[in-house]
Amino acid sequence: MAIIEKNSQPFEPYARLMNIIGDQLITNKIVGVIEVVKNCYDADAENVHVRFFNMNNYGKNYLTEKERPYIEIEDDGEGMTLNTITDVWLRPATPNKLDKRKNKKDITKKGRIIQGEKGIGRFAIHKLGEKIEVFTKAKDQQEVKLEMDFSEFNPEKVDLFNQPPVEYKLLNEVHNKWYVYDTPEEIKKPHGTLIRIYHLREEWRDKDFEDLYKAVLRLIPPIDSNAVELGVKEFKTDFDVKIYKDNSLFVSEHAITFKDVIEQAQFVMLGSISKDGVLFFEYKSTVPPRKFMREINLLSKEDLAKFNYASVSIERWFSKYNRKPACGEFNFSFYAFDLSKPDKTILTKPIEQFIKDNFVFVLRDGVRVYPYGEKGEDWLNLDKLRATVRAGQFISYNDLTGFVYISREGNPVLKDATNRQGIMDVDGALEDFKNLVTAATEIFNTEIKIDKGKLELKRNAAFKDSNSLVTKSYQAFEKSLEKIDNRDVIEKANKFLETVNKHNSVMKDRMETVEDLAGLGMAVEKASHDALMLLAKMRGNIKSFKVKAKNKDYENKELLALLDELDENLNFVYDEMQVIQPLFKIQRKAIQDVSVYDSIEKVVKYFRREIDNKIDVSIKKDNDVIIRTNNGLILQVLINLLDNAIYWVNKNEGKKPEIVFQINTKASTLTIADNGPGIREDVELLIFNEFFSLKSDGRGLGLYITKEILLRIDAEISLIKDEKQKLLPGANFSIKFNNEPQ
Repeated sequence: MAIIEKNSQPFEPYARLMNIIGDQLITNKIVGVIEVVKNCYDADAENVHVRFFNMNNYGKNYLTEKERPYIEIEDDGEGMTLNTITDVWLRPATPNKLDKRKNKKDITKKGRIIQGEKGIGRFAIHKLGEKIEVFTKAKDQQEVKLEMDFSEFNPEKVDLFNQPPVEYKLLNEVHNKWYVYDTPEEIKKPHGTLIRIYHLREEWRDKDFEDLYKAVLRLIPPIDSNAVELGVKEFKTDFDVKIYKDNSLFVSEHAITFKDVIEQAQFVMLGSISKDGVLFFEYKSTVPPRKFMREINLLSKEDLAKFNYASVSIERWFSKYNRKPACGEFNFSFYAFDLSKPDKTILTKPIEQFIKDNFVFVLRDGVRVYPYGEKGEDWLNLDKLRATVRAGQFISYNDLTGFVYISREGNPVLKDATNRQGIMDVDGALEDFKNLVTAATEIFNTEIKIDKGKLELKRNAAFKDSNSLVTKSYQAFEKSLEKIDNRDVIEKANKFLETVNKHNSVMKDRMETVEDLAGLGMAVEKASHDALMLLAKMRGNIKSFKVKAKNKDYENKELLALLDELDENLNFVYDEMQVIQPLFKIQRKAIQDVSVYDSIEKVVKYFRREIDNKIDVSIKKDNDVIIRTNNGLILQVLINLLDNAIYWVNKNEGKKPEIVFQINTKASTLTIADNGPGIREDVELLIFNEFFSLKSDGRGLGLYITKEILLRIDAEISLIKDEKQKLLPGANFSIKFNNEPQ
């Protein structure tokens, strides 16, 4: 095959490509201004003035150029020479800054890490307006003026009277004019740059100025002493940005700073995560006051379990990758409030709104990485995890703010995305980074949950026994009435007390019903899961056998094997239903002599699929304990306790999980022990509270329902704390039965 023609041709983009790039790469006008301000930072400017003129004239016709709305962004940075304008500024994607970075010369004279790299910041100007003037002057150089008119790049976007066909020019056909002045026209300082933007593309309203002011505040957030304590290098504070409206300084009256939030935060977690995934942190709480430091290997399940930490993000990451993180080490500081029950003395409305508007920011060498931290940018997917896993496992996106500190040196793989909106996921480094940060927030949430639980316990202490309180109050009231000998009032008070007692009795019955239903629900959930799994397996086997049966391609032994399997699986489901049946309310009316030993055997059999050669379960007894009660209540207690024990012993690494039941007939007690991580000393008072759980899938009802059921049958449960009395090194519970058969 002969070649009949051959040539080559470079890309010849249309000039409108410049407009498209500006629209696509820059999210909105606020980000547009911030991108230009970032360029000022790279130019070593100390002062940046963003000035807005004639904003009230937006949309008005027949105005002169100076009467129309326009924006000026002026800095006192290094400025640019003519060569920089022609060889760098007018050549997008110039390798100028990239080469500096490769050669490790990306630090400015003031010691700042250069933020730009790809040369796209200049397109932010187009996001703001169509006509641009740039005045710039380098030290000991002449002032240079550059004019750009974006309407020439894409004429149909501006000229409404320009009817088709519109003349589209190629990019190399549009020329930007530049001038060199012998004396400065605009730059009165030795060096600097002024960008003036006309023909604004959008109107600027009061809210936009508020948002811009907040964005400027967040551009280089204040670093408090906490960050310095973490070893984060103290960032330079020689960069000031001011906003003006018609020469008047704009200052938001509603803006709350991070300093306000940090000083008032109820919960604080400061720490670092090493390149190997080791977390070191300090936790502080003001409600109630608590402070401690801890080191934990996030990649060790045993380390996590030691402190009853359940990290869903790490477990998922392990099952997916099972490798060391690729993101590098980093520091963080988290701040949180209890927005569900706010303390009005410290949590004002502006601070509450600030928390909701500012999530966790990522700072690289002291400068923000967008869009992390922006309102609505839940980059850790906390609210999604709360919805799909369990709400109590993760802190709410709205309750948390703070900073994660990375650096180019320590985190070289965490590179900016092309449009400066996020970080690229190179070799899974971003995924690793997110999982480690999420794991730290999970631990933060666990500690907050503990302190909230203690505070709630303190609040509820006075209301523990409402009947007793009402009776005591009435008796004091009655004594006061006797002094005035008012029979009519006493009779009315008696009727009131009788009504309250009836009300409490009704509420008690309702609570018992709710507890019964909750306990039944947890048992049915497990049984239905097992049953559905077995039924699905049985259906699959029957379907495959039906194909063989149609073709008469089977032997009798295959049919017998199938029937044996079906019989075994149906027996398993039947046994589970037998255990659940006594839990139903209608069955709980039957009072009988219940064997604790027989009940334990039934429940162990009920969990045989979870135990099945993976956990050593033993029952030790000198005899049996017989209780006069309802069979379902004892089964529910044992189901809850064994379910808990199975969960925690499965957190063991390197040792065989073990659970022991011990019946002491003489003392009429039952001990349930496991060799899991045990229960942290600081949560011992909380474990029997409703809705408190440190399990990743826990609802916080198991131990609470167990305690309430035992109180109903004149029994009580306690946690064994004395190491000498423990059967196994993990959690050990003792049940004391006071109700024995007559």
